[in-house]
Amino acid sequence: MKLRNLFYVVMLFLLAITNIDAQEWTKNLPQKDPSELTFFDYQNAFYQYCDELGVDEGYYFDKYGEKHKMAGWKQFKRWEWFWEQLIDPKTGKFPNFSAEDMVRKYYNPPQQLPNGLATATWTSLGPNSSNGGYAGLGRINCIAFHPTDNNTFWVGTPAGGIWKTTNGGSSWTVLNNGTGVLGVSDIVIPSDYAASHTIYIATGDRDATDNRSIGVLKSTDGGVTWNTTALNYNLSQNQLVTRLLLDPNDDNTLIAVTKDGVFRTTDGGTTWPMISNPVYYFIDMEYKPGDFNTLYGATKYNGQVWRSTDGGVNWTKILDTGKQRAELAVTPNDDTYVYALISNTDSGLYGVYKSTDSGATFSQVYDGTIANHNLLGWNADGSGTGGQGWYDLSLAANPSDKNMVFLGGVNTWKSTDGGSSFAISNHWYGAGGIPAVHADKHQLHYRSNGDLFECNDGGVYITTDNGTSWADKTNSMVISQMYRLGVSQTVATETQCGLQDNGTKLITGGVWSDVRGGDGMECIIDYTDVNVQYNTYVNGDIDRTDDHWGSSHSIKPSGANGAWVTPYVLDPVDHNTVYAGYQHIYKSTDKGENWNIIYNLNSGDRFRALAVAPSNTQYIYASEPYTLWKTTNGGTSWSNITTGLPGSFITYIAVKNDDPNTVWVTLSTYSGNSVYQTTDGGSNWTNISTGLPAVPVNTIVQDKLVTDQVDLYAGTYNGVYYKAGAANWAPFNGGLPNVDVRELEIYYAPNPSDSKLRAASYGRGLWETPIIAPCSVTITQSDEGDCNDNGTGSNAADDWFDITFNATAVSSVSTQYQVVLNANADGTGGTVLGTSDYGTAITVGTSSNPPFVADGA
Repeated sequence: MKLRNLFYVVMLFLLAITNIDAQEWTKNLPQKDPSELTFFDYQNAFYQYCDELGVDEGYYFDKYGEKHKMAGWKQFKRWEWFWEQLIDPKTGKFPNFSAEDMVRKYYNPPQQLPNGLATATWTSLGPNSSNGGYAGLGRINCIAFHPTDNNTFWVGTPAGGIWKTTNGGSSWTVLNNGTGVLGVSDIVIPSDYAASHTIYIATGDRDATDNRSIGVLKSTDGGVTWNTTALNYNLSQNQLVTRLLLDPNDDNTLIAVTKDGVFRTTDGGTTWPMISNPVYYFIDMEYKPGDFNTLYGATKYNGQVWRSTDGGVNWTKILDTGKQRAELAVTPNDDTYVYALISNTDSGLYGVYKSTDSGATFSQVYDGTIANHNLLGWNADGSGTGGQGWYDLSLAANPSDKNMVFLGGVNTWKSTDGGSSFAISNHWYGAGGIPAVHADKHQLHYRSNGDLFECNDGGVYITTDNGTSWADKTNSMVISQMYRLGVSQTVATETQCGLQDNGTKLITGGVWSDVRGGDGMECIIDYTDVNVQYNTYVNGDIDRTDDHWGSSHSIKPSGANGAWVTPYVLDPVDHNTVYAGYQHIYKSTDKGENWNIIYNLNSGDRFRALAVAPSNTQYIYASEPYTLWKTTNGGTSWSNITTGLPGSFITYIAVKNDDPNTVWVTLSTYSGNSVYQTTDGGSNWTNISTGLPAVPVNTIVQDKLVTDQVDLYAGTYNGVYYKAGAANWAPFNGGLPNVDVRELEIYYAPNPSDSKLRAASYGRGLWETPIIAPCSVTITQSDEGDCNDNGTGSNAADDWFDITFNATAVSSVSTQYQVVLNANADGTGGTVLGTSDYGTAITVGTSSNPPFVADGA
């Protein structure tokens, strides 16, 4: 199976993420074949329009001096951050393969990725619960229901796969740990599920393309294993599946909607012939209740609705507004009713349309252009302009009341008169006592018993009283898309994490709390005082607390403008000193209250990574996307040390614990050259990527507990890898799903064997594992030393070895000792791992065995 990076999906996404008419924006694109358009083409076109509009940090002023939020700006910045790391830096071309492709090749011939070495025992830390409302767990795209059991249903996420509950949402189980992390845009459960255990999923993320589509997958064992169907794609096919429809009279007949056309299978996915190739790409499709031959298709662009009366072979345009994305709803209460929701060219509401003759004619029943009628905006009274209709748009008609309609954008609205009027049903932060439900609605879907479910950027919710109250049903899912984390060094269980869409969260003793809203980015916990913490919103908007988030305030340098994920670090010696990389490098000696610029970057770009040497804080390393800078005098002068690196996007920098001239950088590249090391401060670089799959590497950390060699951990687009000394990299993924790991940090415990490696994943939350700590035992000529589980006794997590340091004379030479693996109690037997003179330490261990240091006295 393959996850794909598609130029069409890229274009599709960008054409939709502005608050302007797509035609206005695309006039800035070069006039060439769309397949030849590059990242730079789209980026330049977008920013050219932003300049014309006067956009600053996502806001602009209209001609009346009123400040407006630019709809889609945040989503563009998120998209830009993701793709700028992967493109060809010279041409701007998008890659034609993905991390999943490269990892499958790495593990070829096995088709399922192994769990990695026994030494990694990853445990999920969540978050897996929330109080709902403004702060959720993660985005959910879609939902599907068991045919006969209302307690069982499934949801699909953009980066965390497919999840199932059998108890009405009280607890959930993920169904795709054995595959690469999937985006899921639609789910079909056949009526014979109880006997067949069959599930179909449309892979990919139709609304924001966080993950590429690999076609339609099928499981016949309830989701334990997954197989491709005949509708599957490779990278060159430029595809996206947006909708799956099941024939209510035939469990083997399904329709799949893709950007290229409409496909039908009549044999459960064994074959998928294309039945039509409509003029415009359908983002939504419904069928007339009771008649699977009558289909309605809604376009991604141009605000059109089309109809087919022959099962999707031929199509007729039945509504043409010339606006933006359209969404549809039908109801079995009256099979002649069709509702259409149309977003405007500013992604606000254009209107609601209704047909009472099966789509033969439509009438506009609600005009979104009238004042206080913008139901797709942020305000509870419908005021304001714009919205996110390109990204979050949903519509549902009650199956037992044809006049009850729910509409979702940023908020959710309800009509009881067939769409002629609407009242707000829930609000993104609960304004004025309105029920608080997370923003950005991706699907509204009725269950057969009349309960309505909502999938949004925070999770999945249910209303059982027609929208009067809403309950969050996301708890126990672990689907957070994390950018970064910060680990406490004084409280063993405390970590702070920045989440896409769901703010910054803090875990202490297994309990999560929300400390900041919006998109959460880089986090820091003062290594001397857990009460002093830092976190960021987008573009480097840093907050600090001195009382464990009882209160906080912004410390962003005045005039600073950072990257989407802005790097900043604490000085490793002076915890009051903070460094931050914006368009310049800033330094503060009073925890961010006052800042000085110590490096002025004249390129117009922004810094992406930053590190200060622990052993000499005069050494600072910082990178723009492709250029690495260094100072050895605290910022007085800087030098470019990029020569010798391969020219790929630099994602992370780490400096050796006891040597300021030994530095590691990670690179976002599919070339296989993703980790480089210098031991002379950047004069020379060595590629140390051997053993890694050819995937982008996001982060790297040194284990400073190991002193006789250098042990490193790297977080990649597909899991974590470990490098012990001079050995090659090896997988370190036991228990970890095949997930994109964005940052790694180590908690160093007073007892080294209790230390933990923690990973922030983009789609499956926070994870931790014990690290491979060295075992050091001193023995005498008359003793034997036993190093069982790092010398601390039995522990089921990693008690797979038993080392005996045998002090018996070796070959009658009384000045030597042996290190023996799995020796008998009397010192006989086992495997000799090493021999050394008494008084001379010996280290044994490989990439698959922890290092042991024996010191023969």
